[in-house]
Amino acid sequence: MINRLDTVFWAYFDEYVKKDASSIFKKINNDLKEKVNEIYDVTYYSLFQFQLWKNESLINIEPEKYSEISNYIIKNYNELFIFTFQDKNIESKFKELDEISKIFIKEVIEGFVLNHIIKTSFVNSEALNQNYYWTFASLCALTSKFEYDINFKSENLNKYYYSIVYPFLVTMLMIDVLKPADMVDKIKKVFTRKNISEAYKKGRELSSEEKEWLAPTVQFLKNEDELNAFILNFKKDNWDIIDIKQKFKLIHELSKITTIFLRDNLKNISVISEGEEIYEAIYAYLPLFLSSSKEQGKINIKTFEGALKTVHCVSPINQKDFNPTWTIKHSKKFKEFKKIKFRNEKLIDFIARVRYSTYYMEMINKNKRNNGVLGDCLILFKKVGIVQTMHFYSENEEKFEFNYKNVKFKSINLDIKNFLKLLNKVDRFEEIADYNSQMSTMLKIISLTITIDPKTPKAFEYSWETLLKYYIIAFGPYKKNMMSYTHKDLELIEFKVNKLLTQYKKLKQKEKVVDSIGVLYKLQHFK
Repeated sequence: MINRLDTVFWAYFDEYVKKDASSIFKKINNDLKEKVNEIYDVTYYSLFQFQLWKNESLINIEPEKYSEISNYIIKNYNELFIFTFQDKNIESKFKELDEISKIFIKEVIEGFVLNHIIKTSFVNSEALNQNYYWTFASLCALTSKFEYDINFKSENLNKYYYSIVYPFLVTMLMIDVLKPADMVDKIKKVFTRKNISEAYKKGRELSSEEKEWLAPTVQFLKNEDELNAFILNFKKDNWDIIDIKQKFKLIHELSKITTIFLRDNLKNISVISEGEEIYEAIYAYLPLFLSSSKEQGKINIKTFEGALKTVHCVSPINQKDFNPTWTIKHSKKFKEFKKIKFRNEKLIDFIARVRYSTYYMEMINKNKRNNGVLGDCLILFKKVGIVQTMHFYSENEEKFEFNYKNVKFKSINLDIKNFLKLLNKVDRFEEIADYNSQMSTMLKIISLTITIDPKTPKAFEYSWETLLKYYIIAFGPYKKNMMSYTHKDLELIEFKVNKLLTQYKKLKQKEKVVDSIGVLYKLQHFK
């Protein structure tokens, strides 16, 4: 979802800046929108890199910090842009950062973006989100944003390394700390002697310093009684009663093993030490994922012995263009929306499941790099959907080999001009044959959500029509004073999809559309 021009964010942009005296927002055209979109996204990512640079959680953004943050972003803008979008095909609107561009960027960041993020994107550590899918997606997003540390670069190798907090976050992800009942099973499946041995044999040679640091962990792994006793700490009945600080220390011990899997992009695995610096950098995020109750929403500030307080943090997911709160508020303005019957909580849940599914595939793709062991474990946990249904990967001697790429969340772009194309008549399968068409993207996103999360069909009445409706409400085009789509538009899109499903039955090469129409065909005939 990149450079959208007709989202609910832009529908109300004039209200966000109406008190702003800056002349740059007086005339809102597409060029300005594209520049603001880029600056906003780069700034959002930069806040996490800024935390790594300062090695402290950003629990608030005081006006006094605005200049420091904007100066940091401008100084590192090119690198931050590259890591924000991670796509060579996306070009910056500021190819050359001359003084005029720097002044403009600084003004947008300090005059609008930071204020908007403060008002819309800070999360209270005591406000536990009960939606598993959103919280897991948030953990994936945090892991992704803290993957690399752009503040330190190897000039000799022209290479950026994983951040100090990355192994810890990957460990939380692999064992899924949000489902304590399954953690022990996940640990036993991921951290097997076979997996560790395979990862140890591949990749760069450890330095003598790293081997010395890792030696106690290796000895610990060899002692089966000690290892089993340690793993029992992750049992649900124990996990629910210990505090966040204890949970952190247990995960950190496990993350020492994770460094073996990730070492090719860690400059020195011993840098994670005993976890003090890691805790200092991400303590504000720990309650989001490790709280067993509201009482655990308080966290020791900065150090293990710091004052116990409620804190705030920047939401790991930038939902500027698909914030359901704004969409729901917008929908109440128009009578036409009453015809498009939807439930607020269902809209929120749908977005959460889409983000969960798309982030899950992103985490697989990241962890298939290097030795690929962790990526294979993530695939194994969702083998039925990823391998047997969608065929993104094929299994070969207990390993998973790449077949074809999955749809990305960033491909969603239902701006008005693209939405209108969904209403046009086309020859059969023409739209889904076009990888870049929004019909193809929509069907693939919905199909991916169904296969990564098999509970989705039941949650949405086993109806692809319902899923399609929520997709358009969640990601469709919005204008402030008008309906950008109607109930009849939705019926027309449903008609087109239904026609594709009818034609699918006679299609000989069904494998070519398994990730788009094939899954929906199975859902339709499951009813």
